[in-house]
Amino acid sequence: MNKARGCFITILIIFILVVFVFLFVSLMDSEADGNGKDILILGIDEREGRNDFKGRTDTIIIYHISSWGKKDSLISIPRDIRVQLEGYGWNKINAAYVYGGEEMIKQEIYELTGIEIDRVMIINFNGFKRIIDILGGIEIVVEEPLHDELSGADFDPGTYTMSGEQALSFARCRATARADIDRIDRQQYLLNEIIRQKFNFSMITKTPQIIKVLSSETRSDFTIWDFCSTGFVLLFSSKDINRITIPTKSAMIDDVSYQIADEDEVKEFLSGYLK
Repeated sequence: MNKARGCFITILIIFILVVFVFLFVSLMDSEADGNGKDILILGIDEREGRNDFKGRTDTIIIYHISSWGKKDSLISIPRDIRVQLEGYGWNKINAAYVYGGEEMIKQEIYELTGIEIDRVMIINFNGFKRIIDILGGIEIVVEEPLHDELSGADFDPGTYTMSGEQALSFARCRATARADIDRIDRQQYLLNEIIRQKFNFSMITKTPQIIKVLSSETRSDFTIWDFCSTGFVLLFSSKDINRITIPTKSAMIDDVSYQIADEDEVKEFLSGYLK
């Protein structure tokens, strides 16, 4: 019995080591061209109870996994950037997903930034809340009063262990001086804290619950190895991540408020991070 048990443990250890080696090699192969990997995260403003993944993209963030030894980056793209969509004229970039789905918004991002998206993860608000709750909440420092009926945010300055509902209201609040730009900063901060605080070995026990939420509340073109290799990176990364927003200027055009981005300026700005 002890011999059989010892053999089982040995086989299990060998299997785990093989999986880790495979993930490591897969990660190295994806970085062979020196440009890393770019995952597009889209947060969809969907009505409660709907799971059709239709609607405008409330959040547009690229998670750039850099080549080995370099810092990863969270790159936010303001949803109000003015772009010309083929067949639809001038619009805000968050309309690209509505009119042309993932392919159109990937194309607009490429034209604006020069980034070729490798994978796309679309998550609705309900999925975001459920994952935060599964993780046991997230500790967040609120630096200024956030009181906003539209988002549901109701926080005085201080440190909070936020539930999924609270974290969503924190991430969506625009009732501050810089409105959407402040909101983007909070989204980056929140996502960074989820990675920093929660991506550790204790998360493994919660994997079945997370997979269940991912299967029902998200849509992606990830393969099983994409999930594994990305999880591998997050588990063993330094958690020291760049948080940046592409440069824009505010403008009112035909009574519509836009953010204006210069493509050459954006690409030059990002060149130091895309390694």
